[in-house]
Amino acid sequence: MAIFLRDVEVSETLSMDQMIEKIESMQSYYGNGQASNLPRRKIISSGGMLAVMGGGLFYEGVLGVKTYTVVKGQYSFQVSLYDAETGKLLCYTQANRLGQLRTGATTAVAAKYLTHNPDVTVGIIGTGYQAATQLEAVSKVRNITNIKAFSRTESSRKLFAENMSDALQVPVTAGASAEETVRNSDIIICIAATMEPVINGEWLADGSTLIAAGPTTWRAKEVDSLTLTRSEKIVVDSIDQAPTESGDLSNAVDQGIIQWSQLVELRYVVSGKQSGRDNKDQIIYTKLMGTGVADVAAAKLAYDTAKRLGVGTDMDW
Repeated sequence: MAIFLRDVEVSETLSMDQMIEKIESMQSYYGNGQASNLPRRKIISSGGMLAVMGGGLFYEGVLGVKTYTVVKGQYSFQVSLYDAETGKLLCYTQANRLGQLRTGATTAVAAKYLTHNPDVTVGIIGTGYQAATQLEAVSKVRNITNIKAFSRTESSRKLFAENMSDALQVPVTAGASAEETVRNSDIIICIAATMEPVINGEWLADGSTLIAAGPTTWRAKEVDSLTLTRSEKIVVDSIDQAPTESGDLSNAVDQGIIQWSQLVELRYVVSGKQSGRDNKDQIIYTKLMGTGVADVAAAKLAYDTAKRLGVGTDMDW
């Protein structure tokens, strides 16, 4: 019998530690050809948008699809999980909280494999819906000594800094500018809802790792062209999705700054098939767009946990 999970049940039963372990494991299996990703597809109407993405975890015998709508700026996420052998629905889960955890966990996995220092200073651009879980996740894989946070609204970034200082027990300051936030940071996370560049390549310190996890449209740009010029390695979670979901990379290819063949997928770094960081001075740019296969892995974790704890509503499907 299938089960239905609400966001509140996902939030109460899943931890960031569990999600990081699940996403890291999935990336390794995926890099070894034991999983498959179905890239995002969008249907845009006059009133809103529907997106569909999915994946298969062959090593766990499940398939899944994530759907979400965006109407008047409001998002609604769901994931359906199926038994690959019988085709039967196993779980239908709301995925707003699940997506937060998955997005943060993917950033954490990237930070684990692409940074070289165990002790890091983190700069984060954007203090909205996804920002807190980004920092929580990175704190699980690196010892954060200091955090600088910047957003367009001074009151928002100050409140965020105060709340995250309490939550992580780490000094968090509100940066006066994006430049101040980025300079001298070992890890820079861009999670801002921006269409124009907010990061200048001149600000990046040697050896820094920039993780861009903002908008997923070819029209949006999070960084300037110098950022890509200075980046010795470019890592993404999906090469297939990059041409339509990363304006930074598409623009850099159009300008002849990079070639699509230069991109390295995170799954191959985690599985050991390709190297991550090659030296301590290397600047690495990472674009994380979010993949359906990661959502399916997250849903499988939610399903297994719910079955073990007796959580969720049975559905006679």
